[in-house]
Amino acid sequence: MKLSSQQLDHFNVFGFLIIRQLLSPEEMARFGREFNAGLDSWIENGKHDGRLRHYATLMEEISPFIAGLAHDHRFGVVAEQLLGKEVLAIAVDGNYHVNDTLWHPDTRSLDYSAVKFCIYPDPLTGSNGALRVIPGSHRDPFLSQISREPEKAYELAQSDVPSYTFESQPGDVIVFNVALWHAAFGGDNCRRQGVLVYYEDPDTPEATAAIKEQMRSNHGKIAQTGRPFYGPYWRSIPHARHQRWIRRLAELDSLETF
Repeated sequence: MKLSSQQLDHFNVFGFLIIRQLLSPEEMARFGREFNAGLDSWIENGKHDGRLRHYATLMEEISPFIAGLAHDHRFGVVAEQLLGKEVLAIAVDGNYHVNDTLWHPDTRSLDYSAVKFCIYPDPLTGSNGALRVIPGSHRDPFLSQISREPEKAYELAQSDVPSYTFESQPGDVIVFNVALWHAAFGGDNCRRQGVLVYYEDPDTPEATAAIKEQMRSNHGKIAQTGRPFYGPYWRSIPHARHQRWIRRLAELDSLETF
């Protein structure tokens, strides 16, 4: 899949890109089945109770289709085009979100570049939890000027912050720079979100250090569950591009739990 110059410009200027119906209805049906099975396997009683957000990786044998999207050309190759260099697949995961997600970027560091693909198995609008993004907020000085407390900073409710709302149908995908400010409002107690994350393959000391620091956080979050971030199934996927990612993460001392 080759992006147009207009799509690349849109991503670079606004920090996000929407690709409608990237996944077929048949693929989304399988995505939904594997998503539920994968996330529920991390819950003690096998069922989300809707009280708290539930996050889990989807890189195990219970969700082979979702895990395999990492090296699908519609994601890995697109990530390389958006960042303009080789990338590393860092995570494939899912969330059962509960209620609102307040404004935040996924990183404040501009020493490395990364993108996040979001896939929603259910239709979403601005009133029931669709993702909202603040265009252009992935770059300084805008990135650093935005407050997590708009009520105090601008006398604006969280849901009234000026933004773009990604209203979607199953199969639609949004990809954004991880430094972009984003949020969601009005969702129920089990809003499903699938995620694929790619970091640049670092070639500077600054990017290498920043990615290593972020990977320590990634591993630490999963280590609390007693499972490894990268389990045997993920490490054994025979795809050549996938195995290069495994080797490179090992070289960066970022494959194992710290």
